Order: sequence, then C-alpha cells, then structure tokens
Amino acid sequence: MPLGNYTLHLDEGISFKVCLYNESDRLAVHTEDKTLYTEDDFRDFLTRRGLIGLREIDGYRCFSNIDDLRPGAVYQGVRLLGD
Repeated sequence: MPLGNYTLHLDEGISFKVCLYNESDRLAVHTEDKTLYTEDDFRDFLTRRGLIGLREIDGYRCFSNIDDLRPGAVYQGVRLLGD
C-alpha cells in the first residue's frame, strides 16, 4: 500500500436484544444482547437456534434480513409451525 492519507470506515454492526422463551409456557426465560456484522452472521445466528426469522416484541413485523433490523430493538425468534 503506498504512503498517503486513508480514511478507515469501520462497520459498527447492528446491536439488538433477543428474548428467549420457554416453549411450554411462553414465559421469557432470559434475554441475549447480540451484535451482528454481516448477513452471514445473521443467518448463522438464526440457524443455530432453529429460527426462520425475528419478530419485534409488541409488533407484527417479521424480519429475515439483517438490513431490516433496527438498532436497539427487542425481538423474539420465529420458528416454523410445528417445530
């Protein structure tokens, strides 16, 4: 890389909170703070938990793309019906 002045742009990622529930009584067991940087990170996060997307708490919108998530929002996982 030649000598000179360069501007470094850092990706801060997207930070949000996920509520994890006990499936039998739908009570929140605990929450988890997450920061993701890429779509691959988001897909890996969903896959490891058996989720197909996230839904905003007290909302109706479901998200399956990292670009649609809002920083600081609180989400719950969405599973396939029957899982």
